[in-house]
Amino acid sequence: MKKYTLALALFALVPWFAATAYGHDQSQSKYYATRPMVKTHTYKKASTNRKTGGYSNIITNNFYYGNPVQPQYSAPGAAPKKTDYYKKQASVEKKSYTTQERKYFLAHPFFQPLKGKFGSVTDFSYAQNNFNFDLLNANVYGINPLQGPSAGVFTTTVSAKEETSQFAIKEDLSYGLTDSLSLVLMAQYDKTKVTFKDWSIDNTQNDTNSDSDFNLFGIGLQNRFVDNNDWIVMGEAFFQHQKDTANTFIGGLKAGYKINKTTLYGIARVSYTDLIDGDTYGAFVDDSNGNWVMLSYKTDIKSLVQVEGGLGAFSVLNKYFTLNGELMFGNYDWHNQLNLKGAIGWQPADMFALNLYASTVLYDSAKGKTKQYMMYDANPKNPDDYPIDANNPGSHLYTNSTALYTTGDYKIKNYNEWKIGVQGILYF
Repeated sequence: MKKYTLALALFALVPWFAATAYGHDQSQSKYYATRPMVKTHTYKKASTNRKTGGYSNIITNNFYYGNPVQPQYSAPGAAPKKTDYYKKQASVEKKSYTTQERKYFLAHPFFQPLKGKFGSVTDFSYAQNNFNFDLLNANVYGINPLQGPSAGVFTTTVSAKEETSQFAIKEDLSYGLTDSLSLVLMAQYDKTKVTFKDWSIDNTQNDTNSDSDFNLFGIGLQNRFVDNNDWIVMGEAFFQHQKDTANTFIGGLKAGYKINKTTLYGIARVSYTDLIDGDTYGAFVDDSNGNWVMLSYKTDIKSLVQVEGGLGAFSVLNKYFTLNGELMFGNYDWHNQLNLKGAIGWQPADMFALNLYASTVLYDSAKGKTKQYMMYDANPKNPDDYPIDANNPGSHLYTNSTALYTTGDYKIKNYNEWKIGVQGILYF
């Protein structure tokens, strides 16, 4: 096989967008933030009887309260009840005090900024998918003049490995239109490398190269239309443009139930993608001479629909640290996937947090699937570039053609994906 020197990833990492923030993403990447309907700091002057030394730090509904103890809470944004901030106890002296802190957590999956405020999530990530495959057969066409096809099977197993890797920097900037509705703008710069390597044929070069650019832009809305003592519900709608590849519309719903310092939640999303150029997508490599090779995932298609859903849990460990976990199952057009994601957040201040996350595939239905591959040789030069005549093994076919097109079936032997990343979160 010839060496190809330009790579473009067409949806090779679709599920990874879905595993990232603000609903996709395509994956493919969920931004973590806070949920309150009140200001960051709430000060309430109160007078009560308390036992000296009876201070206690309490976490309820993912809010950190400094002292004192409180047995119950009013809904965020509502006028606080007396018992929201202190509890009457057996007294030895009467003191007046001011509550010191009411802290919310920027890594919360239901975050959006209050009216007139901004939220920023800067995501640095590295993702990779790969699979081993076997070429099963081939149909070779001569081009200019058109000749063929010459069909055949490989006398020995031809196998290799596909690997797509991507380093990405994604920025999501949100602005609170109201306390429950926010506008989200997003952009992503990424460097994507596609490689076909480890060929079983001796002296076969890797087909590889990379592409880097600002490849993703988007806009959307988030609406947290339920937020009370027990429940929190958010709807999302986004439009994303992937440069020279596709336009995608995404809708999602998240619903959570609050249990003390933990929120248990469910997620459902659906996306519709319109391919901009062409009717085939997959792992693709080409070069400046017009040669190209593709392991297609799907052909004769102009649009695709993807659906995913899952369960998650967000828990506050203490004043500074949070944990988040999600288990997602999705139908990503040509394959199904079960994905597990975990994150740990560190928030040293009210307006800044770091969130370290990682995800991996537990199951993928791509294993064992048979798909179509395609290869175009724009300028064959050597006799071995042409197919052998089955009726006359000593000669080659189509030697008068100026180009060759080869297509056939390939079988996926396994399929793996993983991603790691860190998010810097600001609220101002």
